[in-house]
Amino acid sequence: MSVTERLRDHLHPLLASVRADPGGETDFWARVARERAPLIEPNPAQAGYSIVTYVFPMPPDARHVVVGAGFGENRDNVMDQIPGTNVAYASYSCRNDLRTSYSFAPDAPPISFDEATEAELKEIRAFWDGFTPASDPHHREHFVSRAGEGLPDDITSFVSLSDAPDESIVHKRPGIARGWIDRHDFASALMENQRRVWVYTPPGYKDGDQTYPLLVAFDGGQALSRIPTQRILDNLLADGRIRPVVAVFIDNPTPESRNTELPCNETFARFIEDELLPWVRRQYRVSDDPAEHFVTGASYGGLASMWLGYRLPHVFGNVISQAASLWWGPGFRMDVPRSAGGYTPGWLIEQYSQSPRLPVRFWMEIGLLEHPALMIESNRRMKAVLEAKGYDLTFSEPCGGHDTALWRGTLANALEKMLPPNG
Repeated sequence: MSVTERLRDHLHPLLASVRADPGGETDFWARVARERAPLIEPNPAQAGYSIVTYVFPMPPDARHVVVGAGFGENRDNVMDQIPGTNVAYASYSCRNDLRTSYSFAPDAPPISFDEATEAELKEIRAFWDGFTPASDPHHREHFVSRAGEGLPDDITSFVSLSDAPDESIVHKRPGIARGWIDRHDFASALMENQRRVWVYTPPGYKDGDQTYPLLVAFDGGQALSRIPTQRILDNLLADGRIRPVVAVFIDNPTPESRNTELPCNETFARFIEDELLPWVRRQYRVSDDPAEHFVTGASYGGLASMWLGYRLPHVFGNVISQAASLWWGPGFRMDVPRSAGGYTPGWLIEQYSQSPRLPVRFWMEIGLLEHPALMIESNRRMKAVLEAKGYDLTFSEPCGGHDTALWRGTLANALEKMLPPNG
């Protein structure tokens, strides 16, 4: 049974009332404002499932609205509209352990990435260049990411159904000891660029002389805001669920640079080993034992983590991979349709398959709302390879998508597993 699917023939009772009497639209939005959105009701046809209905006021000049519901293609998520009103809606049957963020994009091109032509890819990228999807003005749940440096805060709407795992570990707690974060501007001769690097030191760091395990995280700005890793570390430490760790958050010099630096880039691996880590060891008291070095990231960051586990097993003995883009291969280009080929898919999976077992432990996850062929299948293939070689592997498939709303909670699970207090 599918984790979630679009219900084309379902109409929530509140929407049915508006369709019967379009004059009741004002009262409808007033009720949504009081009771919050999305609209959620039990699914009588599927035990353990709910019907989630997203609603959004259609802008007067928009032709359609696409709901980014955490899965599927734009063309599959174009919202319906109640005739004679500006009420746009879309209903889905969702398993009750779902947690997903969502947003709305008026007039987003209803194009399938899988089947897009080169011209359609250009159209999609032209639309998203500079466009920010709208959050839900009536959301039940949300989190705010502070962008800083004069940029507006990012507001993420999300929904957690009744059986979604507890995620309170990401919330700021009063009255606990907190770590400290230093910001640095780091210039790389190898990469020929400069980036921000943040370093988290745990509570008590300045008062002692001990060395600490080291955690390296990619997409540093996101890892400190939308995740947020430093708060998770504080809370896990306060609960005694992990041992103290120094964490280094590596930012991307530009949004475009991550597309070349993170996917299995040899020069980037040398940058980590020959430039960044020696600097960290000079500045901070961290262990030089690979068994106490951890690397983590999501999406391309997950791929980079798996790559460094393969390329630098003498440096990183532990990999935490969230939704790794293991479909990637050399020759892939963002501006060329995947259907055109021209690259070697699953390249890193093959490298692990052909290599002897390395001294690395793995924690991997892939959400069940991810792309079935590109994401789920490739991560399952990597799982099979690692298991066949006898690696220490923890693998999970949570009910969520390619989504920080999911990764916030599951990262805490990974840290607790990989960094136990008595480890």
